[in-house]
Formats: sequence, C-alpha cells, structure tokens
Amino acid sequence: MSDVQNIEIERYQDNITEDIRKVIEKYREIMAWDVPENDTVEADRLIFKAIHSAIAGIEKSQ
Repeated sequence: MSDVQNIEIERYQDNITEDIRKVIEKYREIMAWDVPENDTVEADRLIFKAIHSAIAGIEKSQ
C-alpha cells in the first residue's frame, strides 16, 4: 500500500467504524423484534460472528 493509500484509509477509519456500529445496531434491533426473549450479549456475539464471516468471504473473493 502506498503512503497516499495509508493516509487516505486513516481519514476514513472513523467513518468505517461508525458504519459498522450502525450495522450492528440495525441487526441488534431486528433480532430484538424477532426473538421475544432476546439475549443481547448472545445477539451481539452472533452478529459479530456473522460480520467476521462476511468479511472473510469478501476477502476471499477479492
């Protein structure tokens, strides 16, 4: 990665983090609607696992 790319990604890091937080919150809310006795800790664990799996799949396809 070039120096310019490193600088550019640093500029976007906070935005990327915020976008991922919003995705987590979105699916946390959906699970709360769909699962009457929702365990938020377990829901977060499952959401993180799904996000990690999705990222790994995207990386593999690149």
